[in-house]
Amino acid sequence: MKKIFNFALFDFANSAFTTIVITFIFATYFAKQIAPNPVMGQSYWGWTIGLTGFLVAIIGPIVGSFADKNNRIVFFIRCFSLLCIFFTTLLWFAKPSQSYLLYTLLVVGIANLFYELSLIFYNSLLKDISSNRNLGKSSGFGFALGYFGGIIILLISIKLFIDTDDLPFGLSKENSQNIRAIALLVSFWFLIFAYPFLFLEIKEKRKKVKKNASSYFTELKNLVWNKKLSVLAKFLIARMLYADGLNAIIVMGGIFAVGVFNLEIKELLKLSILMNITAFAGAFIGGIANDKYGSKFVIIFSLIGLIFSSIAILFTSLVSTFFFLAAINGFFIGPIQSASRVVITSMLNKNNQGKGFGLFAMSGKLTSFLGPLLVSTVTFLTNSQRIGFSAAIILLLAGLIILLSIKKIN
Repeated sequence: MKKIFNFALFDFANSAFTTIVITFIFATYFAKQIAPNPVMGQSYWGWTIGLTGFLVAIIGPIVGSFADKNNRIVFFIRCFSLLCIFFTTLLWFAKPSQSYLLYTLLVVGIANLFYELSLIFYNSLLKDISSNRNLGKSSGFGFALGYFGGIIILLISIKLFIDTDDLPFGLSKENSQNIRAIALLVSFWFLIFAYPFLFLEIKEKRKKVKKNASSYFTELKNLVWNKKLSVLAKFLIARMLYADGLNAIIVMGGIFAVGVFNLEIKELLKLSILMNITAFAGAFIGGIANDKYGSKFVIIFSLIGLIFSSIAILFTSLVSTFFFLAAINGFFIGPIQSASRVVITSMLNKNNQGKGFGLFAMSGKLTSFLGPLLVSTVTFLTNSQRIGFSAAIILLLAGLIILLSIKKIN
């Protein structure tokens, strides 16, 4: 149980980065105070996250294969996590001026690149800390604790840096010091809570790995193609599409809420807390359901729920209804992510977890630019954030259709 808790604690730690920087506070700060306007802010932000995702797709499988061959799983997760933390601290210098637009996008892009690469090796360790009979519960608990961490860091951010005139550490609201200081809080949070897993729990294991002359590319090809597409490859294609849709919703959600419903930052934070609470419940319940009914059932059920709630969001004009539907969205996102991780873990042995989750990252990131890019570009062309956001739903639907056609996964 200690291993599973420390594993989940890493999710608790890194959720601060995605919740605060990528999705809500810093994304909104960029759109409203650094970019020329929220519409352009949504476009620039989406293009940047999309580009870093594409880089992860190219780098991830190669690094994962290298790590498997050379027993470097732990080295890479430590290295990439620390680099993400370092670059996040540099957001302190992102002042509220258009002259800092390129700087902010560059720093966020690099930090996000290292964050995504660290997840390859974090996910690959699920099989080491859990047994086959409770992979779903372990994965779900990790995501659930991650969402809980998102709630706590948001509450702390509101109390200490936003909803107060008595700022700590001699800070002021001039030049948005209070918002920029939250980046330092995120870095500290990530480091402190990731420490038990990164430096106390995991150690590099000397796994017996066959030394052969085959290249990294040959080994990767063998996982997805043997005279025909493997079941793993078919699942990765389905996951690639619905992950694009999820990525667009997560990355662009905060900016969408601000632009369409004119939410102030306090309201946006309340929305984030609500979504994290429902996502916590969804991930936890989804993990239990995963072990009982199978990963495929959980993913399909959750995708259908997410598609219908997202369609409803496009047609609502009431803030209260939007909050309700966004909470439903949050409930279904967690199980999709958790069950997808379990599918890949179940298909791989311990000697190819790195390359397998490198491909998993590639399936989520090779076209991850597609979701934000479609949303951003359609938003730009139509000058409508509602129409732009509909692109995410199309990707979710495409992934669901392919997943339904795959018979040989549980």
